[in-house]
Order: sequence, then structure tokens, then C-alpha cells
Amino acid sequence: MKKFLRVIRRFLPLAFSLAVLVYLFGYHIEPEQSWNTARGVTPAMLYIALGLGLASFVFTAARLKVLVEVLGHKVSLTRMLIYTLVGQFYNSAIPGGSVGGDAIKALYLSNATGSKPQAFAAVLVDRLCGLFMLATLALVMLLPSIGEESMRQAAAVIIVFAGGATVAIAGMTSRRIRKLLPKGLSNKLPFHDTIRAFDEAMQIYRGHKKGLLIALLLSILPQAGWIGMHVAIGQGIGIKLIWSDYAVLIPVAGMVAALPISFGGWGVGEAATAYFFKLRGVAEQQALVLSLTGRLIQLAWALIGLPLSWALPRPKEIEAAVHGDAVLPDKEVEAAAKDVQDRED
Repeated sequence: MKKFLRVIRRFLPLAFSLAVLVYLFGYHIEPEQSWNTARGVTPAMLYIALGLGLASFVFTAARLKVLVEVLGHKVSLTRMLIYTLVGQFYNSAIPGGSVGGDAIKALYLSNATGSKPQAFAAVLVDRLCGLFMLATLALVMLLPSIGEESMRQAAAVIIVFAGGATVAIAGMTSRRIRKLLPKGLSNKLPFHDTIRAFDEAMQIYRGHKKGLLIALLLSILPQAGWIGMHVAIGQGIGIKLIWSDYAVLIPVAGMVAALPISFGGWGVGEAATAYFFKLRGVAEQQALVLSLTGRLIQLAWALIGLPLSWALPRPKEIEAAVHGDAVLPDKEVEAAAKDVQDRED
């Protein structure tokens, strides 16, 4: 029975995503409308979107490279890009996987650092920098139009997301806050392994404030590339919005998609994009095609990274070579190794 429930839990997010996508593209709007909208994209804008999508991954890899270098390790940008693309592939294309793309990326990175704690810490802090900058940029771009009703709802999402993330991070990283909890209760809290992981990651990066600041500022570039990719797609299918609207609405849709209720945000992200862009006068089929095309571009680049990863050391070899206990629980590290090994075999 437990095994059955475990399988259900692993595949339920995928089933939910498929149900939402079928509803949106099969019943909510005419499939022919979506197809005609997608076919009408301007080739030049599609090529620009492809380029910006790749640029976003390159800048993300550069940020991770900075975070690893402040710990004293040298890893080439090319290798970091491969790790990033493989992580994206596992996040968005492997249903029911034991672990997410971040754990896979950290597993490969541990081969370069020679230390699982430092590799997992770098990946965790890298994700934290990206989320913080995403919320910050969206809020800054929102301020000039905060008086408009359509933007107030977007502001509410940003404030709730940023506030919740701040409270969560404070709880994860502050030992004083955790000391207020009754003894033994912290191990019974949901995501207590994640709390421990963030705590250990913060300890590893204590004293590296300059490197953290550089990584945080560098986070502007991948977010700009991601938003610019959607601007190019939107221009290509005839959406008449200024770029600052995209700079607010695309991150807001991304925040909603980040909720742990679907597989990789599929379906939920499309629904959120359609809702918020409709408030700005954009037709639903255009918004849905905008979101789905952006995801497919990211997936296309991630697919390129997969065969490149075959040239890297095999997961079992990495496990044997690196030392130290992982920042994340050992069972997740082992699951990551097994996941990649199964895919390669």
C-alpha cells in the first residue's frame, strides 16, 4: 500500500499538469485558434527568442560559476552550462523522478568541487539568488503602474511570494528562531531536510559576502534574458504590450508556476500567464501560446545539454570520488545518482 501511495504521490503532479493543459488547449479555447496563433509567429522574432533563451542559461551558469569560485574551485563556463542544461531537463522533462534538477546539477558539480556539501550549497544559494532577484525586479518594474487595477493583483502575488520567501529563509537560516521551537520539534516539521540544507549552505558561504553580492547582481542578466525571450515571442505573435508589462507579468506567472502543485509548473504557468495577460487586454490564446512557446524553447536547449552530459563522469563514479556528507540528505544524493544512472543505462 505504501509503495502504491508513493507512486501516486510521484505522478500526481504530472497528471494534474496534463489535465490543466488539456483543459486550456483542448476545451477552454479552440485548438485551431492556438495552432494558428503559433504558426503565425514571426521567424525573426522566434530566432531572437531562441538566442535570448540560450543567453539566459549562459548567464545562469555564469552565476553558479561565481558562487563556486568564491569557495576556491575553478570550473569552466562550458561545464557549468552543461550542468545547468541537464538540471533544466530533469526539472521540466522527467516525470516522476526521484529528485529535481537542482540535485542532479549538484551531483555533477560535486565532481568538480570534490565536496558534496560545497556543491549542494552552491546550487541552493544559486537558486536563492535567482528567486530573490526575480521578485525584486518585478516589484521595481511594477511601481510606476501600481495604481492600475490589473497590476494590483500582480503586486499582491509578488508581495506574498517575497514575504513568504523572506519568512521561510529567516526560519531556515536563523538558529535563534529555531531555538524558540520545542526540542525535537524541528525534525518533525515539513521540509526539515530542506531547512537543514539551507542552514548548512549559509554556514559554508559565511564570510563570502562580496561573492554573494556579485552573484546576486549577476542574477539580473538571466532574468532579463528570460523576460526578453517572452517579449520576442509576444512581438512575434502580435501581442501589443510594452516591455515593462512583460517584466512584471512573466515573473508573476513564474512565481505561481513555482507552487509545488504541478510537474515543473506545466499547466499552472500557462493558466497564470493567460489570467494576468488577459487583465492587460491580451487574448487568451495569445497568452497561452506565449507561455507554452517559452517553455518549449527552454526545453529545446535543455535537450541539447543531455547528450553533452554523457561525456561527464558517471554518477556512481562521482559518488565514489567525492568526499563529505551532502548538504542534502544522503538518500537524496543516492537517488540522484540512481536517477541519472538509470537514464544513461
